[in-house]
Amino acid sequence: MPVLAIYYYCRNMSREQNVQTECNDSIMDNLNTCDLLTSCNHSQRNSVESIEQDTDTYPKVVDSLSKENLTSEDILAMLNDRIQSLLKCNINVDKLKDLEFIQQHTRYSSDVALQRRIVERIVRSGIAHVYLRVWQTILAASNDYLSPENIDSFRMLQTALSIIWNCTDKSVTLCESLVRVAVVNLFLSELASPSLFDADLDVDDSRRYLVKAYLGVLHNIVRLCPDSRKIYRSANAVPVLQAYLDLPQGLVRTKAYLILSYIVSEEENDIINATDENLAYIVEILKAALEGENHFASEYAFWAAEIACGLNHLAVNDSNKSTLCHLGLLPLYVKLLKDTSTCEEQSLSAAGLWILSFHPENKKHMILEPGCIEVLQHVACSSTMESVCRSARGALWVLGKNLSKPNLVRASLSKNEAKSDDCKPHVMISYHWGSQNMMIQLRDRLMVEGYNVWMDIDNMSGSTLEAMALAVERAAVVLVCMSQGYKDSPSCRTEAEYTYRLRKDIIPLVLQSGYVPDGWLGILVGTRLYFDLSDAASVDTQIKRIVKELGHRGKIFLDLATSLERNQLGCTCATASSIDFQNPESWNTCDVVSQSRPSLGSMHCYSTQPGRSAATWTSRDVAMWLEKMQLAHLTQRFQDFDGSLLIQYKKMSQTVPQFFYHTLEDKLSMSLVDILRFTSALDRLT
Repeated sequence: MPVLAIYYYCRNMSREQNVQTECNDSIMDNLNTCDLLTSCNHSQRNSVESIEQDTDTYPKVVDSLSKENLTSEDILAMLNDRIQSLLKCNINVDKLKDLEFIQQHTRYSSDVALQRRIVERIVRSGIAHVYLRVWQTILAASNDYLSPENIDSFRMLQTALSIIWNCTDKSVTLCESLVRVAVVNLFLSELASPSLFDADLDVDDSRRYLVKAYLGVLHNIVRLCPDSRKIYRSANAVPVLQAYLDLPQGLVRTKAYLILSYIVSEEENDIINATDENLAYIVEILKAALEGENHFASEYAFWAAEIACGLNHLAVNDSNKSTLCHLGLLPLYVKLLKDTSTCEEQSLSAAGLWILSFHPENKKHMILEPGCIEVLQHVACSSTMESVCRSARGALWVLGKNLSKPNLVRASLSKNEAKSDDCKPHVMISYHWGSQNMMIQLRDRLMVEGYNVWMDIDNMSGSTLEAMALAVERAAVVLVCMSQGYKDSPSCRTEAEYTYRLRKDIIPLVLQSGYVPDGWLGILVGTRLYFDLSDAASVDTQIKRIVKELGHRGKIFLDLATSLERNQLGCTCATASSIDFQNPESWNTCDVVSQSRPSLGSMHCYSTQPGRSAATWTSRDVAMWLEKMQLAHLTQRFQDFDGSLLIQYKKMSQTVPQFFYHTLEDKLSMSLVDILRFTSALDRLT
């Protein structure tokens, strides 16, 4: 049986990592070294799914605290004791009561805070290995665990699976651990087996439960672990799950459809959307959830936030946007954006409206939808959640209902970026937040090469949307950093489409191995040459190619570099385009000295006014300053410098020191003593 591989895979993985030879300790280490609540995107989740009996109705369970009059610490201690007992003893049907006790406490509770603590304790205590031990024990005893004579064994397996199903709904840590031990591959293999797929799920309750549980766990994992998409695809998840879209059971189709929404490409989306029936069914579930207590659809066992998250992924595909709007999703999202919703629900509905707004037909519907523009404007100005404000402002921007006034746009950039209308053009990095660490490295490398680089973590404050807009407007070139996350992000799409609208130069970078842009992103980048940064081994080579492609576009202090070259050449008529920056030997080929430059002797009586900012100096002031700093012999080399360039040069010493000292030594031919005197004097300038 394929599931037996779980145990041996974990065991082998532990040996390879030199942790311990037992998969028990390997998984426990994984669970105990991570914080359960590390994902703020899912911090508002307040429910889990339970074992389904003969109906799809979600059974309400009386809280153990109120029923047994126990403290929360009592419950947590009892849960830990039961799990430790299951880990130490042989697994048999006598342990079913322990599993049922644990399972009961993973089900619905009105006390959200307590439920979170319970799930955290269950996960940290080692429930993942309990589940694996149950699988291994039952399958080792009998391959036919679904036969009537093995009803007790199946019940134990069902209960253990229910616990995992419930806990993966809330625990990123558990989901990541299950991915590492190949549960995704194994569950997909089970779903593809004739034993489940060919069964009549209307009459076979056991197999119907297994199908729903496998799909439920797979949905939780792909939802909480976005990086698992590649694993799903490599395990042939698309054809396996596509087959379940044709089954008559509505919830089975919905679960399969929601998983596919996270992993399909544009082309595959057209295949799975043969009819609108599935989309209509999911929208109906969201409607039922909004009408239910705490926005929970008990008939379908789904929460509003869970459905909204899946619908947002489906809406990423442009062909789904219009369909979802026609099916009545707009008023549901407007209702979900109200103040009475949870933080997560508001964040998801605002993001959903932003995603839907990219379709031309939807723009008209959204403007006419009662309360849509009003609620977006309200939350954009008053919400305390950054994600809600950003999404609402993004939707309003795309709809042409932007709140910002033109004279407020500048306030959204940092002081260094918004000092004047003639700010130097920069290289803008447009990327998805999941690639931030890699892009920081790229930014630093480009800055060392002398480029003025704009990246949102450095240059944004105030309204991020207006900051982005002004950054695009001032960009000499935009690096579009492509990945699946970038393509799916409404924020990235807004940036990219505004870049396209302004007809800015674009250089596409591929950050995800094997990624091929499709949909709107594929249209935007067209046939442009891609630079592949997905392979760490070739990053250095690719960056050199990117620098070559950039040329002088977005160069930091291009005017300054030109001045340095002109002074070393002694030519006052040289331009950036006429200088060979790559050939140092060519810098000394011109002996012409401008006769229009004032000599040092002609301004020996000149003195700057006390308290005057260096930024206001003329070239004569700079020459006098050099003389006072015992650097008069450098005057000719700085004859094109005024105060503003000198201050810019000082900033260069702080932002790109390697390039700064390179210019002092190689381009200005300063001695060590000159460098020390010059940098000391430069540091004192204000």
